[in-house]
Amino acid sequence: MELTIIMQPRAKARARTVRHGGKVITFTPESTVHAENLIRDAVITRPASSNNFFEAPTPIRLEATFYRTHPISVKREMPTTKPDVDNYYKLCADALEGFLYDNDSQVTTAVIKKRYGYPPRIVINIAEDKASEVF
Repeated sequence: MELTIIMQPRAKARARTVRHGGKVITFTPESTVHAENLIRDAVITRPASSNNFFEAPTPIRLEATFYRTHPISVKREMPTTKPDVDNYYKLCADALEGFLYDNDSQVTTAVIKKRYGYPPRIVINIAEDKASEVF
């Protein structure tokens, strides 16, 4: 199954902890919540014919390519600056949990890329991981 989400890719931000009136409150930053919701909306609004849900303990192969806009001042062909690919992956894996699979621990193979491209977008391919497949 392939999903394309038109958005500027964001990395998963760390949870924030604040003291409020003597209590400690932990929350997810709004930008992360918004990005996860955009990914989930793409899953929810896909055609009914592509409704795949991978129940545990099905192993999953997840490929995600994060296309960022290419700054004019940058001469490199590939983005080698922050955010890191693992933070992009975490946003994607957490957003899909409960919508395409039970738990992100089911992901046994992950291929994550960050690239420059227009329009900015996230392209996700997800399928059952077969042990016999070799890269």
